[in-house]
Amino acid sequence: MSLTISFIYLSENVKDKFLNPESNLFGFEICRKELWGHKMLKDLGCKIISELNEKDLFIVNEELEIVYRDCIIILKNSSVISLTTNYSEIFIEYRVNNLFEFLKVALNNKDNLG
Repeated sequence: MSLTISFIYLSENVKDKFLNPESNLFGFEICRKELWGHKMLKDLGCKIISELNEKDLFIVNEELEIVYRDCIIILKNSSVISLTTNYSEIFIEYRVNNLFEFLKVALNNKDNLG
C-alpha cells in the first residue's frame, strides 16, 4: 500500500475546481514508522507529519501552516534524515515536494480545502 495525499473539500462548490498536483505519492505504508514517524523528525521539531506513525492525517485550517513548516524542517535536514532512516534524500525530497504542491493550493484556499 502507498501513502497518498489528497484534498479534503470543505465546501461543496469547489469540488470540481481544483486539480490535484502532478503526484500525490507520499511513500509506502512502512514509511509511517520508518521515515515520517521516526523519532528524529520529532527531535528536529516536526509537529504533525511525525503523527503519521500513529494515524492518517486530516489537515485543515491552521494545521496547514504547521505542516508547511514541518516540510521545511525535513528538506533542510534531508541528508541527516536520510542517513538515519536509510531512505535516500531523493526519495524524501520528492515526497515532501509532492506535499508542498498540495499545501500551496490548500493554503491559497483555506476556507474551501484541507
